Order: sequence, then C-alpha cells, then structure tokens
Amino acid sequence: MPMSPQKTSSSPSLRGPALVALALGGAVLLGASPSPAGPPGPWVFIPPPGASSSTAKKAAPSGSVSAAPTVEGMDRARLATVVLERNKKPIGLGVLLSEKSVVITARSPIALGGGTGDLEIRFPESNATTKVKLHHEDAAWDLALLVPYSSKWSEGAKPSDLDPLSSTMTFSTFVLLKTGKVQPQATAILGKRDYLSPDGDVLKDALSLDTKNVAIGTPLVDPQGGVIGVVGRACAPGTGKTGAPKEVACTPALFGAPIAQIRKFLKTAPPIKAPSTYLGVTGLTDKLGVRVIAVAEGSPAAIAGIKPNEDAIVAVDGTVTKSAEDLAEQIKKRAPGDETKLTVMRGTQLREVKVVLKSSEEPPPAPSKPAPLSSIILPLPPLPPVFAPKK
Repeated sequence: MPMSPQKTSSSPSLRGPALVALALGGAVLLGASPSPAGPPGPWVFIPPPGASSSTAKKAAPSGSVSAAPTVEGMDRARLATVVLERNKKPIGLGVLLSEKSVVITARSPIALGGGTGDLEIRFPESNATTKVKLHHEDAAWDLALLVPYSSKWSEGAKPSDLDPLSSTMTFSTFVLLKTGKVQPQATAILGKRDYLSPDGDVLKDALSLDTKNVAIGTPLVDPQGGVIGVVGRACAPGTGKTGAPKEVACTPALFGAPIAQIRKFLKTAPPIKAPSTYLGVTGLTDKLGVRVIAVAEGSPAAIAGIKPNEDAIVAVDGTVTKSAEDLAEQIKKRAPGDETKLTVMRGTQLREVKVVLKSSEEPPPAPSKPAPLSSIILPLPPLPPVFAPKK
C-alpha cells in the first residue's frame, strides 16, 4: 500500500513583521543443490553484446529520481531494480516494490560494510540517486528494508503469486553491466531446500538456484516481471550450525527468499513515515515576500547560494509567496528530491535559483576530516567478506 503523507502544521500567523520558523512535517527547517563453492561476489559485471564501457552515458546529477513512464512486464521489473551503493561503489542490487514503495535487498552487504549512513540507491535507467535508510532487517533470511529519502521514484515492481517450481516458465534475475545498467538473465530454480543462517536458524523451503553470475540482492522474477523472491546469502545445506556438539564451518551460498517470506517480513516492519520536505531557511514576512534571515548549513538553500540578510524569496515555481506561511505551504506540497525554482530578490536584482529539496530526515553532510598522521604501524589484513564476526 502507498505511504500516507505525514501530517504537518503551518507556522502560527503573527501580526506585523513577525519572525516565522518554517516548519514542515514536524521538523523546523533549520534543523539440484547449489554448488558448495562460495558465491561469485556481491555483484557481477557482464558487458552486453557488442558494447563496451565507453558506450556508457554520462551520469546525470544526483537529486530527484525521475518517474518512468508506465510500463509492464520485464521492463517494469528492470526499471524497479536498483543498484545499492556505498560511497558511490556498488555492493549489490535491490528492488523497489510498488505495494509498499520501499526497497527490498539483501542485508549481508550492508552489515559487512559496517554502517548505514552512507548508503544510496541508484536507478540505472536515469543514473539518479537518493540516500536511503535501513528501516527493518531480518538477519536469518538476509533481508533488509530500505526507505528512500526522496519520494520521487520509478514505478515499483509487482509481487507474483505464480509457482516458482513451474517447469513451463523461465525465471530471471538481474545483472549489473559495465555500462551501469541492469539487464535480466535466465536463472534456473532447482527446487526448495532448507538452508541455514550463520546463527543456525533453519530457512525452510527457501528457493535453491543455479547461482552462476547471480548478483546478491537481485529480485527473482517471473516471465511477466512479477517478483517471486530476492536473492540473499546463507550457509549451504549441510554446513553451519546444525545442533551437533561442535560447529561445522559455514559454506556460503546464494538462495532465494520467496515472496511469501518477504510479505511476512514487511508485515513485521515498523510503520513508515513519509519523508517531509526541507528547504533550510528562516524567513521574515515583509512586503517583498519572505526576507531570509537565516540559512541552515548544508541545507538545499545554502547549496543553492541563498544568503541571509541579503535575499528575499518572492516566488516558488512562478507562484508568488505572500508570507512565510505561504512559502512553507508551497514547499510542503513538493517532495524531497524535487528541483524547485525560487525567484529571489537581492538588492535591486531579481534572479531565478534552482534548489533540489531534501528530506528533513536526511543527515547533514559530514564535516571534512583532517588528513591522518603518517604511521609506521601496518594495518591488519581484512577479514574474509562472508559473514561478520560474532559480538
């Protein structure tokens, strides 16, 4: 079901040149069995026939995610498949679900990276990106639910109730190409098997896959592009904790979490609040419109070059702003990630400024760190990228 907008309240109206803090959304703007060998890696690059990396289109600027035209079938699933990135580097794939407007992916690449504040998703078709936050997770089934900070996105994929064991259908996963795009590839479902999580939980009736070139986190889809599962990582059958007196080493393997398990996972998730829109100014109502007296550091207004005590906002996308409350209402109607044109008066000069709005929940940019001192101590070798050590 689509997310319901969060209730908001306008700032109180004050007579005369009253100071108004523009608050939106409750936040003040200032503020067979698979091979037992390990999986091939978190993502797989396969160049399309006759293509090379030089044919890739230039990346579009980060910001709002452009809505795609209404499509169905495999194209819909392809457009809903996103690349999960940390510090602009891909760590897996995921899928935007239409029934919840959230991204479902594998948890293990996120957990192994040691942090969630620098996660983004990229829509391969447009190269647009948006930050995401980890909202819910299931360590056993290796599932993660991500909420995008931007509410503008491509149309999500639909769930499927078709039989994944049907011998008359060809099922597909998605791979990441060198061009940055994704494309479907046929992936055989070998049956249902009981896998084990690293902590010994039994993953009953998980989907056993032919894991050749399968990317972690990718959706598993039917011929019409309906999602029947998501690929995660677990211990292969016969390995891991089995209740024996001594622990058996976990042999990592990719498997499919079926759509029935994903629905259970979604039902246990906490309520999701719709992102509220953030501009980042404190304004004073006057005859020009809204005179800016403060701009939050790192806010959309600051990035766009709005200056306190110099600028007055007189219109939003061509609509005149009569007061600070009016400006707040106009910003509230837009979504995080929208590019908005502000008409700004500075001195006697009128100019148009483009601002990419953010979510009020989006963390501010991290302050720059001083360069580390040189050290003669050699770093320890990295741990194997399979499962994080127990705490």
